[in-house]
Amino acid sequence: MKTFAAVVVAAACTAAAHADFVDVRYTGTAKGINVRVQDPVGARNLFAGQLKHELSNGTGVAATLSGEHRTFCSDLYQTVTSTTKTYELVTIDYMPGAAPMGNVKAGALQALYNSFGVAATDVNADTKLAGAFQLAVWEIVTDFNGTLASLGMSSGGFKATKTDGSALDATVSSHLAAMFSAAANVATTGISLTGLSSGKAQDQILMGFAVPAPGTAVLATLGTLMIARRRRQA
Repeated sequence: MKTFAAVVVAAACTAAAHADFVDVRYTGTAKGINVRVQDPVGARNLFAGQLKHELSNGTGVAATLSGEHRTFCSDLYQTVTSTTKTYELVTIDYMPGAAPMGNVKAGALQALYNSFGVAATDVNADTKLAGAFQLAVWEIVTDFNGTLASLGMSSGGFKATKTDGSALDATVSSHLAAMFSAAANVATTGISLTGLSSGKAQDQILMGFAVPAPGTAVLATLGTLMIARRRRQA
C-alpha cells in the first residue's frame, strides 16, 4: 500500500509539472476603440479591442498554434510587447498571473465568449462591438462577484468613459448591457478558451483552442495506475 501511494504521488507530481508553451509576439491593434479607464493603478487612456499576436514554436498541445491570432487581454497591469516572449498555456481561471481570477469570473468570461466571442474576434468585427467586448472582459476580471449588479462602467474597481471623460457612446453602452447580462449567467462549457500567460507581458485570452484543465493529466495517470493495481491484485 505504501509503495503504491508513493508511485501515485510521484505520478501526480510529474503530471502537474508538465506544461505547454508557445512563443508570442504582439504585432498591432485591430478592431476596437480608444477609451479612458480608471482602476486601482489610476486613470489613463487605452485602446480597447482586438490585439494581433503572432504565435510560433508551440510545445505539447500548443504545437499546432501558429500564425496571427486576435486576442483580448485579461491583464490591465502589464503591457504587450513586440519582442517575442514565451507564454504558458493555462486555463483562464489562472489568469492574470499576479491575481488569478478563479472559477466564478472565468465562468462569466466563458458565458461572454459563448454569446459574443465569435462576433467580437472576427476580422470584420464592428469596432464598437469589439471595444465593448474588451471593456466587458476587464470589468468581469476586476469586479464580477457572481451577480449582474456587480457589472457596470460607472462604479467598482474598474470604470470607463470616452477619452475626454464623457459617457461612453450609446452603442457601446448598449453592447455592454447585453454582454453583462450574458456574462452573469455563468457557464462552465462552450467555446474553447485558452489563457496565454506570461510573467513579463500582458496575459491574453485565445479563442478556439482548448488547453487541458490542470489536474486532467494527473487524474488520467492515477486512473491508469489504479486499473493496473486492480489487475495485479486479481
